[in-house]
This record gives sequence, structure tokens and C-alpha cells, in this order.
Amino acid sequence: MDSLSERPERARPSAELLARLRAGKALLRERRAALPLPEKVAQLLLLQRLQFPLIRIQRPLRSWERPWEIRP
Repeated sequence: MDSLSERPERARPSAELLARLRAGKALLRERRAALPLPEKVAQLLLLQRLQFPLIRIQRPLRSWERPWEIRP
């Protein structure tokens, strides 16, 4: 085998690290679920505005992909 196909095995994350990551993810999910609807919509619109330029670089935007010019 050549040197590119001989990759060293990556270290597996510890059980403690995985537990901390899962707990952090659950906490983030709880905080987001508790947000009022206008804040959820504002976050969605922000994420869409960040994503559109990335899509536009790859291909033209489809009519339903264009961002709405609204403010929550």
C-alpha cells in the first residue's frame, strides 16, 4: 500500500467527552425551544441570509430560494 492509504487510526473520544457534548446539545435544544416565536423567526431569517450567498456561488438561486425582505 502507498503512504496515502495507510492512515493512522484516530483516537476515539472518551465516554466523558461524549456525555458532556450530549448534555450541551440537550441544553442548547431546551434554550432554543423556550425562545419566543419572533426570536425563532429572526434566527431562521438570519441563517437563511447567511446561506443564500453560499448557494449563489455554486448555482443560480431558484425562485423559492430567494430571501424574503421581511423583519420579524
